[in-house]
Amino acid sequence: MTAEQATSFKAEVLERGQIEDAAWNDFIARSPQAAPYGCAWYLDVVWSSWKAVVVSEKGQWLAVFPFKVSQKYGISYVFNPPFCQYVGLFFGEIAVKNATQEFALKKKVVKAVVEALPKSIKVFDVKFAPEFDYPLPFHWAGYELRTRYSYWLDNQVDKSVIFKNFEERTRTYINKAVKSGLVATAVEEVDAILSLAQKKNSYALETGLLKKLWAVLRQQGVGTALEIRDADGRLHAGLIYQRFGTKLLHLFSAYDPDLGNQGGMPFAIWRSIELAGPAVQVIDFEGSMLEPIEHFFRGFGTRPVPYLQVKKNTFPKPIRWLMG
Repeated sequence: MTAEQATSFKAEVLERGQIEDAAWNDFIARSPQAAPYGCAWYLDVVWSSWKAVVVSEKGQWLAVFPFKVSQKYGISYVFNPPFCQYVGLFFGEIAVKNATQEFALKKKVVKAVVEALPKSIKVFDVKFAPEFDYPLPFHWAGYELRTRYSYWLDNQVDKSVIFKNFEERTRTYINKAVKSGLVATAVEEVDAILSLAQKKNSYALETGLLKKLWAVLRQQGVGTALEIRDADGRLHAGLIYQRFGTKLLHLFSAYDPDLGNQGGMPFAIWRSIELAGPAVQVIDFEGSMLEPIEHFFRGFGTRPVPYLQVKKNTFPKPIRWLMG
């Protein structure tokens, strides 16, 4: 290998101000791991002051890894940003002759990313897209790889076929909602949906952040918010989702616990499926590892899709145990 060839491959950390939005967003859109969560306009809302490891060869980007180092009590950490199911590493389009060359290049790229991350990071916890398929350099560097699951539904033009594949209980709830006169309406503002979420949950919802994100989704023309109301105007459920490439991704939902048996939430999801055009190949329900939520999503004929949670905690074992 010549000196020129050796120096043509590099991994460097770019600050946010060094990243040109159009080039970055175009790279994310063409990546096999393409997701809105990786776009500059999305990250600017949920992860202010983010930066990125960029791996390149002969000036061409091979991969990018956005991250943000935060601090608390003098401890540097990187956590998955809110309202982002997946972030992690985004590969570029890899043009090689065979699988052997492909994974050799991925190994080289991922190792470069791991080595470029700041050594000051004490705690690391990031979720990677399902399409990310070469995490071994993280494992070799002492990171823990955990498998998590999302729930995907393959879209079809004939929605009646999708409906027939729902479990009976799900179809029953949707039919009940229709017969009782519930109506789904696309709305421009999400305040009512957020208020509904706060009624249902005792945790502190990041309302301000979600409202800022919704404004950006509207500006980008990719966001939809549905309200489910009855004839008296009562809000039964709400759903916020976004379209990116060939995917439709559910971002946030809420329902009135006092009206939950009227089928408002299943009806909202069904309406989002009905509205998905032929360009949508997959509807990503995102998901949860909680059994009741898995049971609910499975009722729509979804399939579990694994993705990785990559973690590292450099503190001694007793301190890690106290941190959970």
